[in-house]
Amino acid sequence: MSDDTGVTSIVEYIVTFIIASILFSIVLLMANSMFIDGPQRTVSKVQFTDIGNDLTAKVVDTYLIAPEPGEYSTTFDVSTTFDMPLTVASNSYMADIGSGNNPNQDDREIDVYSPSNGVSINMTLNGISSTIPVNGSTSSLSGTHRIYYQRK
Repeated sequence: MSDDTGVTSIVEYIVTFIIASILFSIVLLMANSMFIDGPQRTVSKVQFTDIGNDLTAKVVDTYLIAPEPGEYSTTFDVSTTFDMPLTVASNSYMADIGSGNNPNQDDREIDVYSPSNGVSINMTLNGISSTIPVNGSTSSLSGTHRIYYQRK
């Protein structure tokens, strides 16, 4: 007569361990997108909105202090520097001024985006470009960020 009760306990333990390992691996693979990528994209959007608002305010403020041509001379130059965080959610980013998806070329937008995680935010400049052409770009990793107006 053979006694096989010990074998079934070991087989049950091995099968249970394999099933638990597979479930744990699936949860671990999903945890990256649930607990890291999602919050990182949310933080990036909020911080890009703040950076876009700050850049828009800097451009508008510089535009407002710029004198009209002929008031003091026929040409003038106004320039100012500004600070940007080096990284947002551990990723570098770019800030571009362009027409974006807007068909009206007089209404420029500041596009703050990160090529690393694909997050992008657009902020409008509200028609400033109709009187002074505005364009350019900067990277968060650049040493100096400058807004420069030259009117002739």
